[in-house]
Amino acid sequence: MSLQKEIGVVVVGLGMAGRARVRDLKEKTCGLRLKGVVSRRPVEDADVPALTFDEALNKPDVGAIFISTEPRLHEDYVKKSLESGKHVLVEYPLALSSATARKLHELAEQKGLVLYEENIGLLTEGFNVVKNKVKSVGIKSGQYTLKGSYNGWIEDFQASGLPFVTGISGIQNMLSLFGDVKVVNGKLEKSEDGYTTEADLEANGKPIKITLSRSKSKEEHRRKQTIYEFEDGEVIDSDKIPQTSSKPGLFMRDMEEFYAAILNGKVSDENKFLTIRGLEVAEEIHSFYSKG
Repeated sequence: MSLQKEIGVVVVGLGMAGRARVRDLKEKTCGLRLKGVVSRRPVEDADVPALTFDEALNKPDVGAIFISTEPRLHEDYVKKSLESGKHVLVEYPLALSSATARKLHELAEQKGLVLYEENIGLLTEGFNVVKNKVKSVGIKSGQYTLKGSYNGWIEDFQASGLPFVTGISGIQNMLSLFGDVKVVNGKLEKSEDGYTTEADLEANGKPIKITLSRSKSKEEHRRKQTIYEFEDGEVIDSDKIPQTSSKPGLFMRDMEEFYAAILNGKVSDENKFLTIRGLEVAEEIHSFYSKG
């Protein structure tokens, strides 16, 4: 049996996703090995070294950086990590603009490194049920609705990007299923309580609707509904399809795909397409805001 190639990892950011990364890395179920964390928050686990970002970049046993911070910090952390010769796994969105995302991918390719944007929504049981059905039955329409409360940065458009940048997951879901899309309309409505933004897309005449709502109310828990209609008449709400197994979890499966990309020497064409085209679509949607 061949031995796994071990790659040292430092996790930057200890929010929900960062903590999940640390938890899964400690299980050592693939060749990724936790070497430390970078966080403004106190590191509660005595077995996990706390590092500065510069220390992480200069550690010779660190081959990859996981970036789990708010979006406005992604560009700087990704660029510095790549320039230091580290592979990068970054939470979506990779950057706040498609132009920046394209430049970061070009830098990764110049350096011979993997730049991988996560989207665990593409790994759920529900999404895969729909994607497998699309292979044999035509899909007629898609509708993605996400509601939730403010979180301290998502409502700050200047610092963290307009809604469809921070909410890029819905666009990427549709691109993965329908192929490329055309933006028909986009609108943003603000109120004292929060905002709602809608996008109308189409793919070869098939309608797609994406709605994102955020509220100042802490009572507004995160809720997502994704409904697809097929040519055979079936309607699937992919978010109601439960995960069949808790092991490996979504974050672990995502890390395994990142590890496989490193072994393969490059990120998949689909991952790169979803990253860059997703941001282009977001920008096209936002261009309608001033027309309303």
